Amino acid sequence: MFTLLFLVLTGIGAFILFRNLERKSKKRVATGASIIGATVLFFLFLDFWGEELWFDALGYNGRFWTLFLAQGGFVVTGGLLGLGIISGLLFSLPNTKRVLRYAAYLLSVLIGGLWGFGNWNVFLQFWHKVNTGLADPILGQDTGFYFFTLPFLDQVYSVLLTLSILGLAISYITRYTLEQQGNNLAIARADDIDAHRSDRLLFFNGGILLLVLAGGKYLDRFHLLYSDLGAVSGPGWTDVTIILPTLTVVIILTTLMGLLLFIPAGRKVLQRLLYRFRIGRDRMAEYTLGAVAAVVAAVWFIGLSLIPGSFQNFRVEPNEISYEKPYISHNIEFTRHGFNLTKAENREFPVEESFTREMVESNQTIFNNIRLWDWRALDAVLKQFQEIRLYYEFNNVDIDRYTFGGQYRQVMVSAREMVPTNLPVESQTFVNKVFKYTHGYGLALTTVTEFTPEGLPNLLVKNIPPESQYPELEVLKPQIYYGELTDNYVITNSIEPEFDYPKGDENQYVSYAGSGGVQLSNFWRKLVYAYKMGDIKLLLSSYPTAESRLMFDRQIEERVKKLAPFLNWTKTRTSSTPTANCTGSSTLTPLPGTSPIPNPFPARKRFSTRKAKSSAACACSTSAYSRASTTSAIQ
Repeated sequence: MFTLLFLVLTGIGAFILFRNLERKSKKRVATGASIIGATVLFFLFLDFWGEELWFDALGYNGRFWTLFLAQGGFVVTGGLLGLGIISGLLFSLPNTKRVLRYAAYLLSVLIGGLWGFGNWNVFLQFWHKVNTGLADPILGQDTGFYFFTLPFLDQVYSVLLTLSILGLAISYITRYTLEQQGNNLAIARADDIDAHRSDRLLFFNGGILLLVLAGGKYLDRFHLLYSDLGAVSGPGWTDVTIILPTLTVVIILTTLMGLLLFIPAGRKVLQRLLYRFRIGRDRMAEYTLGAVAAVVAAVWFIGLSLIPGSFQNFRVEPNEISYEKPYISHNIEFTRHGFNLTKAENREFPVEESFTREMVESNQTIFNNIRLWDWRALDAVLKQFQEIRLYYEFNNVDIDRYTFGGQYRQVMVSAREMVPTNLPVESQTFVNKVFKYTHGYGLALTTVTEFTPEGLPNLLVKNIPPESQYPELEVLKPQIYYGELTDNYVITNSIEPEFDYPKGDENQYVSYAGSGGVQLSNFWRKLVYAYKMGDIKLLLSSYPTAESRLMFDRQIEERVKKLAPFLNWTKTRTSSTPTANCTGSSTLTPLPGTSPIPNPFPARKRFSTRKAKSSAACACSTSAYSRASTTSAIQ
């Protein structure tokens, strides 16, 4: 419906606009353009307003505006930066090539704007950078440089590289034109340009590109701290002894070749050599650039690929331990720093070969927390005995620790979520999915070691309504409105009662008493969210009242990512999946490994969760390392 309305309004505007272009009626052309512009802005505003209300309902209105203004500011800054750079690169473009000039301006603004929009978090982290007080063992840089400054410099390099390639491409295209030759189009040298001025522009942009590439190779020196070439994660013998000094040579040579293109005398020396190959003067500029590029590429290949690869394969790997020993030490040291193991306390415990009942009785805390249940087996058991109804589902089993019965115990817990798509097809109506089946209910919790005589888990919290063996585990608010499977929107506090839980052959109902979601207090909010949800039935329904609350974006990982897009998320089964909090409510709390730092810890050992999927204590990932993780609570 909204899509049709958008198409109709923009169609009317386009009809008025194009119908009056030939008539040269400025007022009607302006009217058509205004209708199109107003329609686009109106629908963009609906989406914008819907997001603002969502953040405001969560108490993060300030965060929303900070992000919006930061993104808008960086888009404008990036666009102006791109325009300024390309204007400088094409300063001597002939006036007869206005179309190319304006196309380059438009592309540069687009490139700069997208660059600013995509990297606002990198810029802000660089602006608020801090030092860690720990220097890397190779280049002596503070590790804070790798967290905040290097990502920023990488992004600056990426946009400069893109714009310099664009400048060189425009400089080259300017020299040619399309000509009609019979029934075919052919590319021919343009006759309306000054050859000397055109050559100078081409050499200038070629030189700028080489200088930018030299800057990129300078940054590659710091990226050696993340090398995987040798036996260790981080710089090895080949990186430090061969590649690092070779990079210096490559940087100097690339810079000199770039400067050579700026200096007419230097270009003439190279061109005299090319005359021996009988190259015509009309092609001399292109061949000069090609010769420079070939020299640079050859040096890069030989110095950064062929030589290091040869040393690594034929000298280092046959004598790996001897060559890599100091770098393994660096790796161990920085892995310890990365995982904050430098503050670990070392203790020696005497080893006893005998195992007695007294030993078990005196170490009850240890033996009561040895995990015997496999989470996959427990998940299957819970699905069979505790889902109760088809529309409930346990997504996975997580591991947590609680104090109950006077002991601090390790437990396995899973939340019982509502999945409306599991309802019979005839029951999957708009009213049921939006107003009635709004939430999951309760959870199942067991210790990691205990079994019943039948071989089933000894559930400390079970059934509907929740039954708890210990008062400390009593679930006072079992309703679950946010979870891992909740990807649909719902409306609470409507005139339609919400299904709470089944009780025998009857159903119990409840009215939501919380403050979650956006209050649908007026018609305009209903309009906003009818458009945002893409469902005109929401606008036409008479069930919502002024006290109703709309909940959307309820999938908790996506919810936290939306609230905190500046965090990097690590993915492990035990650290990124939500666990259920039993202290007075069934509020779901994700415990993901997150960090606001875009780059990993340098010279550290990577840990792959693929090799340790069964480890319940693992809290790191393939690209993660020891950074303070962030725990997010979803209310």
